[in-house]
Amino acid sequence: MSPNVTLYIALAFYTAGTLVALGSLFSHDRRTQHIGLALMITGWVSHTIWIGTICTLSGHPPLTNLPEAASFVAWTVFLAELILFIRYRVHAASFFVYPLVLMLLTISAVVREPFAQMDPALRSGLFTTHVLLSTVGVAALLLGLAFSTLAYVQDRSLKSKHYGALWEWIPSLNVCRTLSYRTLAVGFSIYTIGILTGILWSSRTTSELIELRVKQIGGIVAWIFFAILLQSYISGVYRGRRTIVISACAFVAIVIAMLGIHRV
Repeated sequence: MSPNVTLYIALAFYTAGTLVALGSLFSHDRRTQHIGLALMITGWVSHTIWIGTICTLSGHPPLTNLPEAASFVAWTVFLAELILFIRYRVHAASFFVYPLVLMLLTISAVVREPFAQMDPALRSGLFTTHVLLSTVGVAALLLGLAFSTLAYVQDRSLKSKHYGALWEWIPSLNVCRTLSYRTLAVGFSIYTIGILTGILWSSRTTSELIELRVKQIGGIVAWIFFAILLQSYISGVYRGRRTIVISACAFVAIVIAMLGIHRV
């Protein structure tokens, strides 16, 4: 059996789970949300099997090309969202997180790159640490952007007194901002360490601090936007419109960085 079978099974369940969850916007029924969550968890289990298969076949973590990196970010994003859901019961996050997970895994399915052994020159604990921390950091930052979006929607609804379909699913504004800040702070810290280990690895192997390619430039630009976004929370100068614009720019920078990933 092809190892990609579990990938397509995961994609099918993610698609079904996302559509069912989005349908709860119109049905206003928590059971619909729970069905969507069950479908997503089933897809995540199949996704986990696929990642394990990659590790077994290639002998390295699934982080060396665009399909693998996108897949691992999707896997980590959903795991983090599931943990936060169990703790805080934020149903509205699914309307942003599920489509994001589906989009990332679709990239993995569409962009076909064969499994291959890692270049022996890259087999080092420092390089693996750099890639792993950067990927986990990106996943946490993307989740933080989802909660920032929820906070913006909640803030706009309260000010305009116009409550849309999302209203009954979104927790208090304070909860949205707290979760956004915490996930951004954790993600930014991990991502920063990932960048620093990458710079250290690059200086040891190429005698250069950093190679200015698309993924590196996109990653640094994203780091700057996330730093500005996090500073707005720390300094207490949170502004809804400004925050959502910075969040959009950070998201675009992350996407560009990911699309710049080829085989490493």
